[in-house]
Amino acid sequence: MSIRQPARGYRFSIEAFLLADFAAAVCGRTVLDLGTGCGIVLLLLARLCPSMRHGVGVEIQRDLWEIARRNIEENGFEGVLAAVHGDFREPHPELPPGAFDLVVSNPPFRRLGEGRRNPDPQKEIARHEARCKLADVFGAAVRTLSAQGRFSMIGRPERLAEILSCASAALIFPERLRFVHPYADRPANLVLFIGNRRRPPELSVLPPLTVYASSGRYHPEMERIYRGLIPP
Repeated sequence: MSIRQPARGYRFSIEAFLLADFAAAVCGRTVLDLGTGCGIVLLLLARLCPSMRHGVGVEIQRDLWEIARRNIEENGFEGVLAAVHGDFREPHPELPPGAFDLVVSNPPFRRLGEGRRNPDPQKEIARHEARCKLADVFGAAVRTLSAQGRFSMIGRPERLAEILSCASAALIFPERLRFVHPYADRPANLVLFIGNRRRPPELSVLPPLTVYASSGRYHPEMERIYRGLIPP
């Protein structure tokens, strides 16, 4: 798999691989990626999920949308995946209500005004809530999910209360959580979330995922994730 991304501006990182690996466990026939960027998560899911028949990535930034479209074409997924240029907060013919079994998102981690603003507008939109808030992501997810569909996202642990509050307001019921730690002895810096439209019997908090071993090399589970997503 060959992935184009901007030479400058926003570039994908480990979060895309973590989200794709986590969401693949509940992948369905139809998948929507909210804020697809260069299309990396959608492409990884297409590689991981043989059950996927149709996937759509929506991106508001035209330059990133064009890259996503090229990535889909150059990796031979034209008949399965599509990139849509638009605002997922608004109705779109490619995003019909109730059409998707799985919706995923790697939304901006920082609230607008939180931390230092990035002078690069592409990075600013991707990292700060300049164009959409967390509640908008959940709103788009619940609108496009099928009755038994699931929503999966990655975020910061310090915003977990807000994630759960937005899920509750959107009537998306938390099903699985997994915390990601840079090292085993350090606090979590990422959290993975899966929720669904039907209330699960209980919330499962999965064992933590550690990115690096004490040696500084990738932890064996992280190596497994990369091996499963990136061909040798």
